[in-house]
Formats: sequence, structure tokens, C-alpha cells
Amino acid sequence: GGEEKKLGRTTKRVVAANREWFRGMESHSIQIVYGLTRYLTDSSPHDAKARLLAKFVEFDCEKCDRLVELCAKYDVKMRNAEYQYYKSDEAEEAEELGVDVDLAAVNFKLSRGGDLFHRVGAIVAFVAVGSKRCHEYILEQLRTQDSGIGVVKAALEEFASLLGDSEQRQQLCKYLDAI
Repeated sequence: GGEEKKLGRTTKRVVAANREWFRGMESHSIQIVYGLTRYLTDSSPHDAKARLLAKFVEFDCEKCDRLVELCAKYDVKMRNAEYQYYKSDEAEEAEELGVDVDLAAVNFKLSRGGDLFHRVGAIVAFVAVGSKRCHEYILEQLRTQDSGIGVVKAALEEFASLLGDSEQRQQLCKYLDAI
């Protein structure tokens, strides 16, 4: 019949460790690619910016597919985290203590996907602004997920609002104007 095989303790630990490793790798990869998009310019040596953009165009824009998936994934994680925080006892206790609950909610959601959502949004914007083909492709992929460029704009706007007046903020605002 339909008996399910029970996993041993060691197997469960291995599965959990693999899941944690994957999450860490995904997070680090996003941070690295964001760093590249943040600091590469048209004057970077060896056409580094153009070469990075070319990676998103190759193989029928498959990396753009992944960006759209990650954007949707971290948008949902961030929204769920914010919702959970406002429903939590922690939020109630913070309010009773006079803590700025909205600020605490921002911190909570940043630590549970919001930071990665912002960075993925910035990567999407970098690619869309840098490549017309990718821009059109990303828009189409967002449409197939019943979404739109608004989700990317929301990521950029919130990210920019958290930054002081800086070069990083100016870069995000340029992306907002361009997309």
C-alpha cells in the first residue's frame, strides 16, 4: 500500500543541513550579484558591465526567468513576515512599551526576506535598464505571473527609502526613473 517510509534522525539532519546550505548559497549569490550591479559602470575594466548584462541575455534570458522567480519569492516572504509581525504578541508587547511598531515591522520583514527582495529588485532594474531585450522579457515574465513592473518599483522605492542620501540611493532612483 500507501505506507510512507519514515526518515531516520540522521537523514532528517542531513536534509535540514542541505536546505540551510541552499538558503545560504542563494542569499550569498544574490548579495554578490547585487554587489556587481552596484559597482560596475560603463568605465569598468574589461567591459565588465556589458559582460554581466550579456549573461542575462544568453540562453533565451534564462537568468531573467530566475530573477523574476526570486523577486516573486522574496516579495511573498517579505509580505508574509510583515503580516505575521503585526499579528504577533511581540508587536502587541512592543506597542505597550512605546516602541515604534512600524519600524520594528520593517526590521522584522528585512530579516525575513525583505533585504533580499530589495536586492533582487535592484538586480532586475539593473538588467532591465541595461538591456532592452531583457526589459521586454522581464515584463512579459512578470505578466505571466499576474504581476508587473510595479513589484520591482516597490522593491526599489522601499530600498531607497531605507537609505540615507547616498550614491546607492541615487542609483536606485535612476533605475526607478528608467523603468
